Amino acid sequence: MDFSTKAKEALSNLVVDEIERLVTAGEVVDLSSLENELREFLKETGRQAYEKILEKEDEKLGKRVRCECGHEAHRISRRAAQFLSVFGWVNYRRSYYSCPVCGKKENRLDRIWKIHPGEVSPIMGRLLTISGVEQAFGKAKKNIHEFLLVDVSDNTIRSITQKVGEKQAELEAEWIKESQDETWLQKRDSEIKEESAIPERLYGSIDGVQTPIGNEWRELKVLSWYKRSSVYGQKEDRAQEISYHCDIQKSEEFGKLLWATGLRHFADKTKELIFINDGAAWIWNLVSYYYPKAIQIVDWYHATEYLTPIASALFSLSEKKKEWLERLRAWLWDGDVERVISECQLHLNGVAKEFAQKAITYYTNNKERMRYDEYREKGYAIGSGTVESACKQVATARLKISGARWTLNGAVATAKARAAWLSGDIAFNALTTANSTTF
Repeated sequence: MDFSTKAKEALSNLVVDEIERLVTAGEVVDLSSLENELREFLKETGRQAYEKILEKEDEKLGKRVRCECGHEAHRISRRAAQFLSVFGWVNYRRSYYSCPVCGKKENRLDRIWKIHPGEVSPIMGRLLTISGVEQAFGKAKKNIHEFLLVDVSDNTIRSITQKVGEKQAELEAEWIKESQDETWLQKRDSEIKEESAIPERLYGSIDGVQTPIGNEWRELKVLSWYKRSSVYGQKEDRAQEISYHCDIQKSEEFGKLLWATGLRHFADKTKELIFINDGAAWIWNLVSYYYPKAIQIVDWYHATEYLTPIASALFSLSEKKKEWLERLRAWLWDGDVERVISECQLHLNGVAKEFAQKAITYYTNNKERMRYDEYREKGYAIGSGTVESACKQVATARLKISGARWTLNGAVATAKARAAWLSGDIAFNALTTANSTTF
């Protein structure tokens, strides 16, 4: 939709005349006051236009409308209502109809335009949700006022944001139900007609981050699916088309989400499915159970971190420490894990014995996932920065802000809404623009 040039010119001329009056009266004296007057004018104009358009649409319906039962419903009154838009509260009157045959009563305008009186418009709901997933609700309230000149309570923003997260949870629950339905799975296989829809190579990463829930800490598990491709100006491939999912639940339950979301990305069909994770046993147990043919890679950076405390305990001189670390990292880079383990075993009886034992256990348990020379030769990524970043963005940047204490449901709903936002506009749009949102 686009307004005509003629309409734009007519409106702008009216605005100019009004601004000139304010300049003459001394109410507009600089650029800031000019811009603020324009913002206030456009906000109020938008609100009034909104109200008048809706009432005109109501008038078009007439005194009688066709009821679903096939008979005519009669207008018996016109009732006032309001909802919150980007222009502030929109107040309007609309016809209230009653069918004398079936007895059904309704506000037809609300049904046609999908208006939910007392709630927020789809666009306003989207903006409030974006604010709510990006920052503390109290700060979001202040920013909304600065940006839109509209006052909204922090509780409203919280409710809107978490409602979107609840919608995401409902959607994921439906995916899980489908993923366990043999009939649905067979139908899905028969409907995959284009091989191009199946990625040649797909990555998955899983991690967990501690989140404050009440007076305790709970692990928020985070999953990301993504592809990797070259980006102009970058030496290394970058993660693309990233999809995030999260929840606070036992690993067995989270595994169902891993399987269900994987089906959405054809993880079960792709030629090369690659998981890059740290060494947590629960993660690899889920990967092995749901995707037994997947290539398993322990994150390179996690692997090297086990060497640093050993070097710090062994050497007081930074040059010696640096030299030792570089030598062992080079061995890891070349996939020579046994050599690294042998070096660590030399220090089991010294000052670094505790750190050496931890490294030996980690490398022994994961050496089949640390063939970095082979992975690099095949062009595989060996770092799980994508899910590491997701943990920081979903939990650290939002759930772990200073003073934050969450209920379990509030934390999960906010995290899921933020994960949808981080996954891109397609996923987020589907959750925030379908209907008005209750608060």
